[in-house]
Amino acid sequence: MSPDSDATYTVFARRYRPVVFDEVVGQEHVAQTLKNAISDARVGHAYLFAGPRGVGKTSTARLFAKALNCEKGPTSDPCGKCDACVRTQDGTDSDVVEMDAASNRSVEDARSLRDGVRYAPLKSRFKIYIIDEAHMLTREAFNTLLKTLEEPPPHVKFIFATTELHKLPDTIVSRCQRFDFRRITTGDIVKRLQQVAKGEKLTIAEEVLAAVARAGRGSMRDAESILDQLVAFKPKGLNSKDVAQMLGATSDEQLGVLVRALRDGSPGRVLTTLDTVFAGGIDPAAFTDQFIDHVRLLLLLRACGRTSTVIDLPDALLGDADQQAQLFSIEAILYFMQLLLEARRRIKEGTSPRIVLEVTLVKMSKVGDLVSLAEALKTGSLPAAAPAPVKRAAPVADERPPVSALTEIAKHEDEPEPEAVAIPADLQGIVSQWPKVATEVKAKSMLPGALLGAGRPIRLHGEEIEFQLGPNMTTFHADQLNQPKNKTIIESVLHAVLGRRYSLHVVVEGSGGGSPGAPSPLFASKPAPTKDLAADPKVKKIMDSFPGSRIVGIE
Repeated sequence: MSPDSDATYTVFARRYRPVVFDEVVGQEHVAQTLKNAISDARVGHAYLFAGPRGVGKTSTARLFAKALNCEKGPTSDPCGKCDACVRTQDGTDSDVVEMDAASNRSVEDARSLRDGVRYAPLKSRFKIYIIDEAHMLTREAFNTLLKTLEEPPPHVKFIFATTELHKLPDTIVSRCQRFDFRRITTGDIVKRLQQVAKGEKLTIAEEVLAAVARAGRGSMRDAESILDQLVAFKPKGLNSKDVAQMLGATSDEQLGVLVRALRDGSPGRVLTTLDTVFAGGIDPAAFTDQFIDHVRLLLLLRACGRTSTVIDLPDALLGDADQQAQLFSIEAILYFMQLLLEARRRIKEGTSPRIVLEVTLVKMSKVGDLVSLAEALKTGSLPAAAPAPVKRAAPVADERPPVSALTEIAKHEDEPEPEAVAIPADLQGIVSQWPKVATEVKAKSMLPGALLGAGRPIRLHGEEIEFQLGPNMTTFHADQLNQPKNKTIIESVLHAVLGRRYSLHVVVEGSGGGSPGAPSPLFASKPAPTKDLAADPKVKKIMDSFPGSRIVGIE
């Protein structure tokens, strides 16, 4: 290509801008509304186009201006051949003013615009102001435009475009007809890229265009720019690996190898694959983001199925990803996502990226060694690797454990409910009714009910039942039974089933029991003062400041 042709080269993103409303991709709702407004002579004086970058806001604004000023118009189908259409399409029409608010944001710029509004258009039917990145205008500049924007001259139209709608004053938004532009789906971007490839007489496989579309992340302009760069990188014989290499990303094949190494529980293969990724010059932070997106795809496939509209990926690329998704349970994929999000946080904090990723992926490869709490309760023993995920899943204040290792306790089989409902007078009677107690508590709150079913009453001290958890239980499980909300549920069920009001004293097998008067090793009540604190001058002074106060214990 000659230097002269280099100087006149137009990138794909500009060369293939839509020239009629029917070519607008992904924003059909906007195009149809504008066409109807023109056809019905209901064109407003101010419009607001809001949405992510690269989704067609400015292109649609130019197309709208062309439709209003076309010699055939106003028309919903501009000819594209008259002087007004050509000038607008080329950006040379003096009556279609495109202003970048990022560099013309001051009150002086707004005053200049306001003063220019009063003059009639030179050649066209309307004088149209397209204000890009409108959120960059200062508040004073917006205030200057308020009156003009509300009641402009009949020959003036305003079109604001912004990526950050929340930064615009309500007084501006309320004076405009607002259109929300959405991210463009991968499928729609692929269709448009196929048109570009056909126009450029290029033969590019669909999986390559799909990889480019995914890299665009919902932005048509970004996808077209990537394709433009890719064609310059390798005009013929493009494949998905070329896309990954140019973008500094990992290929889908490498991601598949890594996922299968995780499934096989092979830390060696995991670390070898990761080393291959880094040897290709991939940035660890970028790889982490890419792998998070891939794991999210597996989650969507596992939870919703490949036919779901939630999955934004062409069918041709779903086969291998769907096979990978079926290798894991939803709980395992959620565990992967938790580890990866934590790894990304630590990488951004400056921790050694490679070490963080290596440790994270090795943890992920050991997911097969983790055992749910329900399974541990059935077998009566906890493997060495199990306590970590169980403790990590300690429930918060609402007592709903967030990690599957605890929520799976719902699968713990209930023991058969006894037929007799006699009111017990001794420990034997309480033991006979205990399955029913556990079942009714479980109906109200899953976790404490399952834990009651995993232990047994061992002593009765008046109105206090001493309840023993198995040796595979920990203080964490005992803490759950002692939480105020759970204690209230348990004691109400005890009263309903046993016919008397009982309190529960919890011990763990092997930790020692205790008499009702002795403090529980797990839930010790506040100890009595070990010395006469009331005689201490400092304590006495505090107690004098709060009449009626008393010492209840030392902590």
